[in-house]
Amino acid sequence: MSADRSRSAAAWLASAHPRPAEVYEAWEHPYGVAALPCAGPYTAVRLPEAIVQAAVGLDDLDALCAALAGALHGPVIHDPGNRRYYPLVAAGAAKGWPLPWAECLGPEYYLGIPSPAAVRPSGVNGYWAVPVEGPGHLCDPMAVEELARLGQERAAGVRWCDWHHGYAHGTELVGVIEQMSGPGVSLYACQDCRSAKGLRSVTEQHI
Repeated sequence: MSADRSRSAAAWLASAHPRPAEVYEAWEHPYGVAALPCAGPYTAVRLPEAIVQAAVGLDDLDALCAALAGALHGPVIHDPGNRRYYPLVAAGAAKGWPLPWAECLGPEYYLGIPSPAAVRPSGVNGYWAVPVEGPGHLCDPMAVEELARLGQERAAGVRWCDWHHGYAHGTELVGVIEQMSGPGVSLYACQDCRSAKGLRSVTEQHI
């Protein structure tokens, strides 16, 4: 992207904030993130990482990002720390959005927008999996919805992990918290968390 287009894209992103200078200040660090309201020219759809991986059928990050660029035709943020992707769409898409499990963020939300310079992963920092091409260049909401539905259909065995607080493949029941009345609370953990925390699935506990 040319320097002029990069500057115009940055100015457009920052325009969602009532004080754009604060956004630029947050972006002074290469992986700085600015909290911007989803009530401006754009918002985002919050997609679990596992759903995206299932939809495109890829785990390799470079290949996955290329597939997202081809499928959604617009900018996408990846938040590795929370294992989520955020395709940017027009703010009006939140009204009547049909997928409660892949939420389109409404005007009451704030979204962490990475510096436009953050286009490669760096630890748990958010970055642009698909960079912003220019002002007003957004993902097609129908394409995002189609990808989310496809990922949900393909993601057999994907559940919420109660340890890293995100969806993941290979999540298994590891325990139940008993309550005085009513059913117990089931606790699930993904493979990575089971390994890191020394957890065993209920099936393994009875072997």
